[in-house]
Amino acid sequence: MRKSLQGAFFAGLMVVGALGSPTLTMAQDHEYYWGNPDIPYIEQRGFSLGTNFGIADMWADVGTKSPIDHYRYDYFDNIRFMGGLFVRYTHVPGLAFRLGVNYGSLFATDAWNKEKAMKATTTEDDYYQRYLRNLDAHTNIWEGNLIAELSPLRFLGNWEFGKSSKWRFQPYLMVGVSGFHFNPKGTSKNLTTGQENLVDLRPLHTEGQTYTYAGAPESYQLWALAGLGGVGFRVELGRGLAIGLEYQLRYAFTDYLDDVSGQYIDPLYHDIAYLDEFGKADLSKKMMDRSKEIIPGYKHQAGEYRGNPDNKDMFSTFSIMFFWKIKKRDSPWWSTY
Repeated sequence: MRKSLQGAFFAGLMVVGALGSPTLTMAQDHEYYWGNPDIPYIEQRGFSLGTNFGIADMWADVGTKSPIDHYRYDYFDNIRFMGGLFVRYTHVPGLAFRLGVNYGSLFATDAWNKEKAMKATTTEDDYYQRYLRNLDAHTNIWEGNLIAELSPLRFLGNWEFGKSSKWRFQPYLMVGVSGFHFNPKGTSKNLTTGQENLVDLRPLHTEGQTYTYAGAPESYQLWALAGLGGVGFRVELGRGLAIGLEYQLRYAFTDYLDDVSGQYIDPLYHDIAYLDEFGKADLSKKMMDRSKEIIPGYKHQAGEYRGNPDNKDMFSTFSIMFFWKIKKRDSPWWSTY
């Protein structure tokens, strides 16, 4: 009797082993075997809430021509920030969409060109001309954006069993559209007392916007659209949380982030436009051409270019980002097991 029970026991073990071997082999071959709830997975379909915060940069006519110079000269004395919130929806592994809002500020100044302007060998040198222009620009930004986010290592491979799709470290690309509000301001300096204050530039029509002379430019709007592109990488810390770094660049469909685009105009046009507004003509002329703060008595001639109207402005952010999955699941929606 005892031998019969032992035989039956060992026979049963062999049967269980034979039946279980395919499942065991599958789990070993695919670490992400979806039938095992103890093995985590990532990029399940659903919504997440996220936030981002980082530095913001203006790329416009005012400032430096070279990105290297932009960050090299006194940049860290005037860092500007931008941050916000977003809702993220994962559609399939590697493809997600984000709807976000941001608030921050931008700043640029021609003073960043001073060091190289002092080394210029001619007055036509770009660094010298920018420094002599002596403008600065400040603006706050309210932005809404819609972004498609693509993780190529996950999206282009087999998201269920592909090796790269299972990595928690994922680079990604971004493309989208941005709508934003801005309001450029400039520094008005009292040459006698040295006192400085910011003034709104758009109401001053520094380049003659809406004036009555022939060829006067149109006034620009304070709302604008931009095309958005970016790159980033994130680390998924679990089913719910991910953290990463990302760079986003917006190509704006306006050339007036800094109130600079076209030409200097005859100061007489400012006097004519503001005959009934005491002091406004003087302020408009002052903010149009601040070169005399560098060289006393110097002024640009009408028709000379303040900026390049053929190049639209841009702004960018370099941010820390993280998001939290609202609803986590125990098995992926695409699983067939």
